[in-house]
Amino acid sequence: MTVTIRDYRPLDEASWLRCRVLSFLGSAYYDDVRAERPALAPGAIRLVATIPKPEGITTPGAEQVVGILDVEVWDDAGTRTATIDTIAVHPDHQRRGIADALLAQALVRADDARAVVMDAWTREDHAANAWYVRHGFRVTEEYLHVHPAYDETGGFTSPEPLSRPVTALCHARLDDEAEVRSRYARVHRCRRYHRDLHLPTWTADPDLARTYDAENAGRWDHDFYLDLARRLRAGRVTDLGCGTGVLAADLADAGHAVTGIDPAPAMLQIARTRPGGQRVRWLEGTAADLPDDDADLVVMEGHVAQYFLTDTQWAHTLGHIHRTLRPGGHVAFESRNPAARAWERWTREHTEDTYPHPDGGRFTSWSASVAVTAADHYGAIETHEGHVVLPDGTHRVHQETLRFRPLEVLQESLTAAGFTITAAWGDFAGSALTADSPEIILLARRA
Repeated sequence: MTVTIRDYRPLDEASWLRCRVLSFLGSAYYDDVRAERPALAPGAIRLVATIPKPEGITTPGAEQVVGILDVEVWDDAGTRTATIDTIAVHPDHQRRGIADALLAQALVRADDARAVVMDAWTREDHAANAWYVRHGFRVTEEYLHVHPAYDETGGFTSPEPLSRPVTALCHARLDDEAEVRSRYARVHRCRRYHRDLHLPTWTADPDLARTYDAENAGRWDHDFYLDLARRLRAGRVTDLGCGTGVLAADLADAGHAVTGIDPAPAMLQIARTRPGGQRVRWLEGTAADLPDDDADLVVMEGHVAQYFLTDTQWAHTLGHIHRTLRPGGHVAFESRNPAARAWERWTREHTEDTYPHPDGGRFTSWSASVAVTAADHYGAIETHEGHVVLPDGTHRVHQETLRFRPLEVLQESLTAAGFTITAAWGDFAGSALTADSPEIILLARRA
């Protein structure tokens, strides 16, 4: 059954409330029942996961809400913070990756809102705590939620003419947990989970950068772009996101005037010292740092185009590429075809391998997809974990998120940026692009 991640709509309210209460019934929040959807501040992220409404469901609309994620974005003492207000998955649809997919989309929206931290409060439900930990959150605060029952409220007073409370919700310090639990039957630990949203990626780790060429020793993409530059007679070529510089050095060796630019110093250090690297102009930076070079060709190899998650990031990148090209110059790049669903093969079983380390010994690496958000027009956003076990036994883990744009989205974005697509291929052998091709490889000309 297809699950769609989209923005909340007012018609969803009844189904939203039903999903929330059913999800909470099996948790420590079982009595947190709402009769109407709470209002959120302007700018909040309000996402739902929906399926076609099954027969017999009486809520309005053609869809049933099976997942919820509400996030409020605010300034916490000068820190732009995205706080998860509600996350819930219908019990009949749990353990299907719906919460993961909602979070992946929310992270993109939080980045658009310039949030640098995401946080959430939860109680001690094992599954919820394990989910936050798996997604890179850590506990920063803890205190107690205490629910005195009527026979436990003897020490409470109320103003006349009220009786003593029938029930209550109180806070208590964690230091007093033993005493509080001895007096009250229902006590929960409340934990604040915190995640920094802009941590260094694997490309910033020199140890991992040194393993990159061994893991990516195939030549098919390099040879494709080398041949393309030759056929276009491109005198000046820019390799945007050049990484360790294999393609840039090869282009220079073939007689092109080459600029290689990358934001990761660890990758550029390898690029500068590789054989032939002295013939390349190396720059540390992003597309915004591209020089006004009148370049003949800009290449984004290694699926660099998929690292620009938001439409704004991608549009700015294409705008800077347009600026650095001469009139009639070209941009060429590849993006994995979302219809091919490559992430389904990103498991340890299918990706684990062992390679020679450049400093001696051998290292092992694998990738495992942990979350996918899919929508027909938008494409897919996928997050995976990369694992590297170095020769000394050190096990490094990093997360990486990619966007899989459909062909029509890539076409629209190129047109909006002032480009005309002149050629398309479905793989690095130069095959025609089809609906199920593994790659979408595009060549576009600047007007």
